[in-house]
Amino acid sequence: MSSADWETAAEIEWDVYYNAIAGRPLRELFVDATPFLPTTAPRDRTLVAVDLGCGDGTETLELLRRGWTVLAVDGSPKGIARLRESVPPTDRERLSTLVAPFSEVELPTSDLVYAGLSLPFCDPGEFDEVWRQITAAIRPDGLFAGHFFGPHDTWSGTSDMTFHTRAEVEALLADFEIEGLREQDDDGEAVSGPKHWHVFHVIARKRR
Repeated sequence: MSSADWETAAEIEWDVYYNAIAGRPLRELFVDATPFLPTTAPRDRTLVAVDLGCGDGTETLELLRRGWTVLAVDGSPKGIARLRESVPPTDRERLSTLVAPFSEVELPTSDLVYAGLSLPFCDPGEFDEVWRQITAAIRPDGLFAGHFFGPHDTWSGTSDMTFHTRAEVEALLADFEIEGLREQDDDGEAVSGPKHWHVFHVIARKRR
């Protein structure tokens, strides 16, 4: 298959994914994290969030609605295009978007880094540096909310994805106070079909 054929196949796959999730509600983890979010910022700035792996942008749109400034990052140009088409004109100045791997993104100092079902798709060789940058970017008292996949997950044999045990997740959060850590280890569905999910749902506040 030529490179052009691979690109066409990838475009079709993303179309299937975005059509399947069209109109989805906010992810449960994001909703669970909202009570822990700051509601006011110093007078000289707005609250700043990074949405890593923003996908269709559902959570980014909610943050914009709440008055946040958001950097939305995704590896799919189609996802970013769908997000930009959905943003109300009054919110556009507070949105920046970037199509890039997480390892190539320079994160701004942030009050929130949200990574919904995205960090496991980091290459294992890049994950440690990506996580270091996330930890450094979050302000003291700022929030991280995101998912990590565990070793029981159906996809755990995938060589270019990153998986963690519970102990490893807890070690990653050494600079944080854990507000919520829920382990999911059960059968369910993915867009591609039946799947066993082993997921750590994390809400954590950066220590001062």
